[in-house]
Amino acid sequence: MNAKAQQPMQVSRSIDASPETVFDAWLEPAMMRRWMFHSPPNEISKVDNDRVVGGAFSIVERTKDDEIDHFGRYVEFQRPNKLVFSLRVPKHYPGETMVTVGIEPAVYGCDVTLTQTGVPAEVTERAWRNMLESLAMLCAEPA
Repeated sequence: MNAKAQQPMQVSRSIDASPETVFDAWLEPAMMRRWMFHSPPNEISKVDNDRVVGGAFSIVERTKDDEIDHFGRYVEFQRPNKLVFSLRVPKHYPGETMVTVGIEPAVYGCDVTLTQTGVPAEVTERAWRNMLESLAMLCAEPA
């Protein structure tokens, strides 16, 4: 990969929910289906998720004409503050990337910082910002 792809991409978002609620939204299939890798008008058609270190996940996004698989393996869990996973999306970029999600308590909810390495920021930054916005709206919904 070129040097530009090696620069980490980082996005942050404050979320009005507990760190536990936000952490669980990264792992619970019913929650994941509602915000991860979902870009309107597409839908998530399938979520498979083995929630252990070394476990695999696959989130399949159905577009009008295609299916896009977002898949990887979980590398580290530190509930509710840290999640690390590998990510591959061959239809969007070659190779494997690493994603680290940090979740810190804040006065009103928590602050989420996502760092991705192995892909140029211009390829994924906007998508992650949109996903974190969707995650914030989902976590703010009344139980």
